Amino acid sequence: MTHSLVLRSLAACGAALLLASSPLAAADQPTVTVFAAASLREAFEAAAPAFEKQTGMKTTYSFGGSDTLVTQLKQGAPADVFVSANEAQMKVASDAGLLAGPARTVARNHLVLIVPKENPAKIAALADLAKPGVKLVLAAPTVPAGAYARAAFHKLGGTPGYPADFGGAVERNVVSNEVDVKAVATKIALGEGDAGVVYATDVTPIAATVTATRFPAAAAPEAIYPIAPLKGAPNAAGARAFVTFILSPAGQAFLRARGFAAP
Repeated sequence: MTHSLVLRSLAACGAALLLASSPLAAADQPTVTVFAAASLREAFEAAAPAFEKQTGMKTTYSFGGSDTLVTQLKQGAPADVFVSANEAQMKVASDAGLLAGPARTVARNHLVLIVPKENPAKIAALADLAKPGVKLVLAAPTVPAGAYARAAFHKLGGTPGYPADFGGAVERNVVSNEVDVKAVATKIALGEGDAGVVYATDVTPIAATVTATRFPAAAAPEAIYPIAPLKGAPNAAGARAFVTFILSPAGQAFLRARGFAAP
């Protein structure tokens, strides 16, 4: 073997050994698995590169309805962090002994009514949702967005401009109960319903196809998003690091940029 070939071979071997021994090699890089409410998708995915740069850890996300995620966790799905879109589902997780520490509020949100830009049902206000024949799409009652919406409709009943049975009349117009709030947004954006209820932060990706109206502040409960590390987490250190990061000013900036309110 010539001198130049020997040098090239040694360089190649050295590079391979360096890559294999690096703590950030793809096979060895720590991963944090986060189960999070579907409405957090854009904010958390945008935050992932900054978290990786700061900690050297990648993130794997599972987004969905908070109730579905809790069910999966109770059935043994491996995860490091849980972020719910309401306190009720976080309590379910806590009561099941799934949390490794206290839950903390990471963000807040509020409900909006969305209709397709063409607005075929001529819905001008929330009160119109009680009109016969309106095709309303909601998240399922066990999904936080669906629970918040139903609570708001019943609270409006009997107030000025709303019939006493407003909540019941609206629920009779529900034609689809979706597994998460993103599914509601998608259906209305595609014109597969006359109206839907989502979070304000869900509107940005579909703003060109829908019109949004905010719920009256006195009627709609504020959506609170708690976060907690999970007991038995495959990467407990990573869980703590992710919670710390997303609660820090750096992590919060990604939530603010997507319209979430401060904790």
